[in-house]
Amino acid sequence: MLFFAFFVLLIYILSILFVRVRNRDRFGLSRQLSDFSTFMVPFNIPVYLLSKVPLTPFVDRKHFPELEILQSNWEIIRDEALALYENGHIAIKNDLPASSFYKDNRWTSFYLKVYDCDIPSARKLAPKTMELIDQVPGMNLALFACLNSGKKLGKHHDPFALSLRYSLGLSTPNSKDCAISVDGQWHIWRDGESILFDETYAHHTHNDSDAPRIILMSDIDRPLKIKVVQKVYYYFARFFNSLFVVDNIDTSKTGIGNRITPIHGKYMAYIKKIKRWNRTVYKSLKILIVVLVGFLIYKSMI
Repeated sequence: MLFFAFFVLLIYILSILFVRVRNRDRFGLSRQLSDFSTFMVPFNIPVYLLSKVPLTPFVDRKHFPELEILQSNWEIIRDEALALYENGHIAIKNDLPASSFYKDNRWTSFYLKVYDCDIPSARKLAPKTMELIDQVPGMNLALFACLNSGKKLGKHHDPFALSLRYSLGLSTPNSKDCAISVDGQWHIWRDGESILFDETYAHHTHNDSDAPRIILMSDIDRPLKIKVVQKVYYYFARFFNSLFVVDNIDTSKTGIGNRITPIHGKYMAYIKKIKRWNRTVYKSLKILIVVLVGFLIYKSMI
């Protein structure tokens, strides 16, 4: 039992080191202690080891020729996205994983596809885009995402390495004032241009212009060398994302995971209140919680 406790501690320490060595653009150590990216390392390691595509922050689109249909039809996709934006349908949602993005009206979205979950508003209001997305195998998540003028999304890691993020510029400021950084490498958002990147690297984006940035944001399955492992990760992702599916129009259609959003919101508000009051106390509490959890694991093993 004691050996198991030390093994868990060792995995935790190695996970912190892995994230910090892998990323050139890093969090401070105190934040990394409790960031979700640390705890997801053991889950993601098999994906990295079995990946058929390079483990670089940006990935060349040549590895995914099936994306060409979206690239070559970007204007059709743009027109539907702009119609949705002008009618107020690219809006704040009630899905827990993206809840922090929606605050202060900085980021809004319109969901198109979440695995095989039914999103009636997507088929009804963006039929041409949906027809194109359906022709891309392995694209199981897709949405229109708008970063509003004068807003930014802070540095973060997405949790799962089992997919790669394909983002296509639709209606952007076409300016260096609106860009994304992936592990310290910058890309300026431009209409009709796309990027494909590993979302488990630290990334952040800003829009310092006076125009909104609207993109097609999607995840495409990372191809793995062992099909059975690929299937296991696929079924996990399908189950996990189904918990947080939400319709764009009918708010009664929402996954069970979204129903804890109010509780999560209150918790985050309390944590941020402490951080604003005293950053030293905030960091000390984070370290104390990590130590306490480690101690409880140790006590449960002896």
